[in-house]
Amino acid sequence: MERILLLENKPKLKKIIGLRNIITDGKQWKYLLFYDVDNQSEENIVFLTNAFNSFEVSFIIYKTKHGMHAIGLTPIGIKEYGIMFNDLQKVIPEYYSGQTIRLSRKEGENQELVGFNFDYPMLKNLVSIYQKRFPMLYVGSIIPMIEGYSLVFEKYWSVKK
Repeated sequence: MERILLLENKPKLKKIIGLRNIITDGKQWKYLLFYDVDNQSEENIVFLTNAFNSFEVSFIIYKTKHGMHAIGLTPIGIKEYGIMFNDLQKVIPEYYSGQTIRLSRKEGENQELVGFNFDYPMLKNLVSIYQKRFPMLYVGSIIPMIEGYSLVFEKYWSVKK
């Protein structure tokens, strides 16, 4: 009887695919700026867009089921990453560390692109992931694409929500 109760109360787990904010070309490590916000307010959209524009990185910002993801597409050094992440934390403090961003969609999630800028060199393999998700993203041949870096994916389990 106890065994049946334990199984009934066990949370349903779902496998999640995430992307780490580190990339490598086999010789050195670079970082990607990820920021996860729990509030989809217009004020937060404007702040994130302005902040990422001031950081001189190409980026996309999209709404998720309960918040927003801001994804830097331009590799940066660790010092730049630390300064940028700290600047974001000062204005929109969030619990998330920015080390992994969820790629898997939540059940019933409809993601909506709310901002982007492709003025700076971008990681080709990262851009291609988001072009599949948001087909309206067109990256012309004017912007240099960075190749030769490997993305680091992560699998983890989460309680189904």
